[in-house]
Amino acid sequence: MELKGFFFVLDMIKNVKKGGVLMGLSKRQMEAARMIAEGNLTQKEIAEKLNTTEVTVSRWKQKEEFRKAIEDFTAEMKKDIERKLMSMAPEALRQLRKLLNAKSEMVRLQAIKDVLDRLDIKPADKQDIDLKTDMEIVVKLPEDLTTDEK
Repeated sequence: MELKGFFFVLDMIKNVKKGGVLMGLSKRQMEAARMIAEGNLTQKEIAEKLNTTEVTVSRWKQKEEFRKAIEDFTAEMKKDIERKLMSMAPEALRQLRKLLNAKSEMVRLQAIKDVLDRLDIKPADKQDIDLKTDMEIVVKLPEDLTTDEK
């Protein structure tokens, strides 16, 4: 988790005074909500880490405040991911620019397609063109080819 997100979590937990509550939740409930949002542990593992039972964690999950805390933690983690991806964008563009000048024609073609796709520029569909005209084609041949030799 990026520092900004880390401080968000710390602030939420610090706001829970010893024995106090935040959003109607205890410090342990806030920790459980964070762990659930992170998605790395099972409910049993979360209960063990918090010295409680799976049944207790299951009861917490029924509370609206608890579900809201999970949503808040999840939203903050998504923001962190977006910030990280956005910070990678300039380097990704530099690398894509290099690929546009690659030695391999296929690599260049793929890079071009990628740029155009991201700009939502699609190639024109192939179209059959049926040309009907009343045109006469006259072919002039050199005289030496048209005269009969005797």
